[in-house]
Amino acid sequence: MSPNFSVILIYVVLIPAMCMKVVLDIDPGIDDAIELLLALNNPDLEILAVTTVSGNVSLRKATTNALRIIEAIGRSVPVYAGAAKPLRKNPVRARSIHGNDGLGETDLPLPTRKPEKGGAASMLLHLLTTHRKKEISILATGPLTNIGSLFNKDPSLAKDLSIFVMGGIYDQAMRGNVSKYAEFNFYVDPDAADIVMSSGASIVVSGLDITTDPNCAVGSEMFPKICSSKTATAQVACKILSYPMRKFGHFHLHDVFALFSLLHPEIFGMERHGVRVDTKKSRGRCLITPEGNVQVCKKVNHRMFNRYLLSGL
Repeated sequence: MSPNFSVILIYVVLIPAMCMKVVLDIDPGIDDAIELLLALNNPDLEILAVTTVSGNVSLRKATTNALRIIEAIGRSVPVYAGAAKPLRKNPVRARSIHGNDGLGETDLPLPTRKPEKGGAASMLLHLLTTHRKKEISILATGPLTNIGSLFNKDPSLAKDLSIFVMGGIYDQAMRGNVSKYAEFNFYVDPDAADIVMSSGASIVVSGLDITTDPNCAVGSEMFPKICSSKTATAQVACKILSYPMRKFGHFHLHDVFALFSLLHPEIFGMERHGVRVDTKKSRGRCLITPEGNVQVCKKVNHRMFNRYLLSGL
């Protein structure tokens, strides 16, 4: 071989991946709390704000709980209080599941910070008008009152949003957890749920039929693994989950499915549908058509779900 040759050096520049910009719309609630912890601990997310809504607990408690969780792991994220009641119905609570404080009667310190001035709706409107279309995703894991109110004021905003929802039931053979046909979030505010689901926004939804997969529940095997982790995030999760583990022996992380459908869509099987929500006789019932704007999560790889849960904490 000839000794005359050239060496070409190729330099590879590693460009950091862009963080996904998100707003978490929550009503903590134990499963909302675990979702929030996972989101706060994820380097791929830029949490622009947390908005709270009346649901599992009152708006005041939901807002306090969001601030308690954020401060418990040493983070700083703006929290905005949203709707104190559903659009047209009376509030419904879930104390029997989440405890009087909504966080399983934990001893997390009360927050030193207060929620931001201005409400959730005005903050969301500001974000949407100062960012590119589809640049912001909303993780909506409480009643959809805040987003429904926003779309009521300006329906055109729906086309600018990607929304990841926990709510509803999409297997018509399954019984609801509030009534025969209804899941809690959609039952609490069916009017807002119908506005959002039929808005034309790009929606990915996880319903009760997938979030109650027993293989994804925190049980006697997963709970000790979470508690044995020494991270601050896992230790807070351990405290919060102790209550339902004592009371029920297991706990379904409903709201984590919405987060994972954003972060790890490859672990889900999805089907596209149109979805309306009954606001009257069968309050909160999903009325499903074959084609539409909603990607419904129908299957989940439970091994990957549990792996992401544990590594995320």
